[in-house]
Amino acid sequence: MIIRKIDLINFRNFENSTFHFSTQFTVVIGENGKGKSSILQGLRVAAGTFLMGIDEAERYHIQKEDVRRIDLENRFVPQRGCSVKAYGTINDENIEWKRSKTASRTDYRNAYDLINIAEVLNHQVNVELNENIDLPVINFFSTSRLWVEPKQTVKLKKKGSKLRDGYARCIDSRTDKTSPMEWIKSAYWKRLKGKTESVLLDAVFEAIDTCIPNWSPQEWDEDSDDLGGILKDEDGKESFIPLFYLSDGLRTMAAMVAEIAYRCVVLNSHYGRDAVKKSKGIVLIDEIDMHLHPKWQQGVVNDLKTAFPNIQFIATTYSPFIVQSLKVEELINLDAVVEEDPDKMSIEEVTSHIMKVEPRSLDFQKTFDKTTYYLELLNDITFGDNFGTKREKSGELDKIEKEAEINDPAAAAFLRMTRLATLGPDRKSKKEEE
Repeated sequence: MIIRKIDLINFRNFENSTFHFSTQFTVVIGENGKGKSSILQGLRVAAGTFLMGIDEAERYHIQKEDVRRIDLENRFVPQRGCSVKAYGTINDENIEWKRSKTASRTDYRNAYDLINIAEVLNHQVNVELNENIDLPVINFFSTSRLWVEPKQTVKLKKKGSKLRDGYARCIDSRTDKTSPMEWIKSAYWKRLKGKTESVLLDAVFEAIDTCIPNWSPQEWDEDSDDLGGILKDEDGKESFIPLFYLSDGLRTMAAMVAEIAYRCVVLNSHYGRDAVKKSKGIVLIDEIDMHLHPKWQQGVVNDLKTAFPNIQFIATTYSPFIVQSLKVEELINLDAVVEEDPDKMSIEEVTSHIMKVEPRSLDFQKTFDKTTYYLELLNDITFGDNFGTKREKSGELDKIEKEAEINDPAAAAFLRMTRLATLGPDRKSKKEEE
């Protein structure tokens, strides 16, 4: 399942907007309030429509707060005609579907093309018992995905339903950290007892190993009741560390990758060791850079592409390092049009040209601008011929020097020495001239 385009009408802060997405990775950037998360929310509604044709799957509709409102003097007025229309592909078939918000419910009459496909797949799996059906992976990760829960006992995963387990909480704002860990623990113990082949477990481990730097999953550790792995430090020294005792960034990213890989092997186990590589679907990630070191941010997009080559990722970010890893067709900038590949730019160019942020600190930039202005005034006084203007500009020089003396005495000394060298020792202050 791939979404190539989406139309948002009176949806959140979009009156009527259309967005196009790359088939493998798209990153949305923009200032706060421009609508990054709103785009993900629209995609969440669109992708969640598939679940309406799946037995035991959760349902997700356009929410009341998704309806665009106009701010009048005393109230917010909800606008009619709130809708999400998507254009995509599923099982090599091009389809369109639309969800609309009425006064009391979400209308899905124009979404039957997608729902019917889901119902056919559901029938093939649950009625015909066909185990060789390709099922799309769907996952949504909100900014609440940080693993903050205390350490808990992990139960063994019991035999369940392919569709129910594969789509359980897949578009919930709370990520499903429990089920993947239960599955990994169960698969590992079955491997030790020789009850099952380990190729699916190996596929999950490979995905985690690809996406998590310096930590490689190895086994289910009895002592910690956790997934254990080898952590390699900067000096190359290796140590055995359970997942829960990694840093917040490592642990949260590992849990997210494990969840995606788990859904791949549950939904498409007929591919065996290639279940993660061959599974198709769509994964939405809000603030993909959350809790990641800049060095890791530079490679996370490529790591996810490598681990899940047939999954479409759509994410938001504030990180220039993530933007720098993209091609121009992989970027949606809500602030300006981008015409050059960001991966050919320096980080300073990405920051200033694409994200419109001065790479220097604000204090430094303020001092730099004041100094530049001071030197321009000094040049005007030196080569100008209007005495009145000279007096006004000399007073402005005095003012800048006094400000610099308070905030940066070294800068103040530099300005005075430059003024002395330029105008000579006989210059008079504005007070003396008056």
